[in-house]
Amino acid sequence: MFSPTAHRSLQVRLLYLSIYALLLLGGITMVAPFLIMASGSVDSRSGAAFFPSWLFDRQECWSRYLEARYGNSPELLRMAWGDPGARFGDTSLPEAREDGPCELWKTFLRETGPHSSRFEALAFSRADARLPSYGNRAFRIWLLNQYGNDLSRLNSALETEFTKPTAIAPPNLKIVGPAGGSGKLAAKYGEFCETQPPERLIPWNAGGYYRAVFLPRRFGEAVANYNTRHGTAYRSYREVPFPATVPANGEQEWFFFVSRVLRPDFVELTEAGKAARSTLGIGKEEFVRTRARSEHLRVVTLDVLFAAWAGERGEGSAAIPQQQLDRLAFEKEAGFWKRQLLTQNYRYVLDEILLHGRSITNTFILVILSVTGALVVNPLAAYALSRFKLRQTYFILLFCLATLSFPAEVTMIPVFLQMKEFHLLNTFGALVLPGLANGFSIFLLKGFFDSLPKELYEAAELDGASEWTIFWGITMTLSRPILAVIGLGAFTAAYGAFFYALILAPDPKMWTIMVDLYQLRNLVDPPVVYASLILTSIPTLLVFIFCQNLILRGIVVPSEK
Repeated sequence: MFSPTAHRSLQVRLLYLSIYALLLLGGITMVAPFLIMASGSVDSRSGAAFFPSWLFDRQECWSRYLEARYGNSPELLRMAWGDPGARFGDTSLPEAREDGPCELWKTFLRETGPHSSRFEALAFSRADARLPSYGNRAFRIWLLNQYGNDLSRLNSALETEFTKPTAIAPPNLKIVGPAGGSGKLAAKYGEFCETQPPERLIPWNAGGYYRAVFLPRRFGEAVANYNTRHGTAYRSYREVPFPATVPANGEQEWFFFVSRVLRPDFVELTEAGKAARSTLGIGKEEFVRTRARSEHLRVVTLDVLFAAWAGERGEGSAAIPQQQLDRLAFEKEAGFWKRQLLTQNYRYVLDEILLHGRSITNTFILVILSVTGALVVNPLAAYALSRFKLRQTYFILLFCLATLSFPAEVTMIPVFLQMKEFHLLNTFGALVLPGLANGFSIFLLKGFFDSLPKELYEAAELDGASEWTIFWGITMTLSRPILAVIGLGAFTAAYGAFFYALILAPDPKMWTIMVDLYQLRNLVDPPVVYASLILTSIPTLLVFIFCQNLILRGIVVPSEK
């Protein structure tokens, strides 16, 4: 472009520098969206970042750990820690030791035996399905194994109505209100919790919920209103007592919380309560909710039992050291949970595709039929136009190129009506036939066939070769590069088909991967969508890598001819 002398001038060097800068900027604009998508696919938050910072920042990793552990529920975190001010993003790493309160808590669990009904909030579980969780997936696998991976048998035994394996989730249990969920499913969940190590479980903490959630809602964030109402001088809600039976101060709030708010299975009747209920002849839950008085009720959650047990041993008023336990669990299994956070979105997508419907099978069949059809129909048409010099060849090619003037959306409704008329809806015929012949592919192949040496055809005719032998033995063999390009185009069109696949085959049994993932997109948060996009791009990338030599030859050879 420039002479050797001009290359030394400042203007030319600046020009080259500008060109390289523009090329670099263009490369960045191509790579940046992919990095953001890849980073988002291993995260639990919807944000824009080039790299997952939580992999390298311990404080950020601790925050992600807590979000996943407590199902992204601040209320559940405050209940477990008994801290009204607990926040996921603002919680620093606490100091924690194996001895002291943590050892006392572990001793209590060893001596008092299983408490499955008190551990129904499993670590890393979520009540909703918009983000995956370790707990939900582990429970689903465990539960399916109990019933031989037979979903209908599971539904019949547990009186549930799960429509697909990936819909299986723990019952929606809370520390307040009704117990929730199927009774049999809740019982199975309790059995499952007993199989998990203690560091992956969260105990229901009635006192923590009372101090950290109930009282702040009732009296405001500051404890002053509570003190004014009851004549106390607590510095924070964390100092407000929550005994098993009615307290000396705050009886009204304690009684309202225990009788109207707390789950009934966390409340037992005292001897006086049992006598009163027997006299009235009504059920326990109805008695607790409507007829009981404060002296009739006793709280039996783990925090209350632990405090009573510690008091008998002379340890004073002990509280569950859940914050320290979380820190110890984080340190003990940091590598395990990092792997979970890195792979959980991808596992969720794979589970949804593999266990729900026939999308993989349908896509595989569609791709095979489409690629085979494209590599047979288009070469035959192009060969006929190239070998037999028809007078209408020009008009036929013009017609083929004219099809490129109309976007696919224009023909969508006519194609749908035509397939409906032929009774082909919800069949592979409807998905394959409309795109079997492609005008651009015929035009491209015809030009390539015209460039092949005529002497080969003449020699084959002199040797007595049939037209079919000439087509398969000479034309198709020499056309492998351009056929690779046609095959790749047919593969990407069939694999990435969405609108046509959804309209022509609306039956869920005929959904392809793209349709299945589109339906999934409406049920999950962006991180899972990012993971699905990356997973679905892998087959196309692999096909291109394996066929790149043929594809590049198909691009270069026609221009050299």
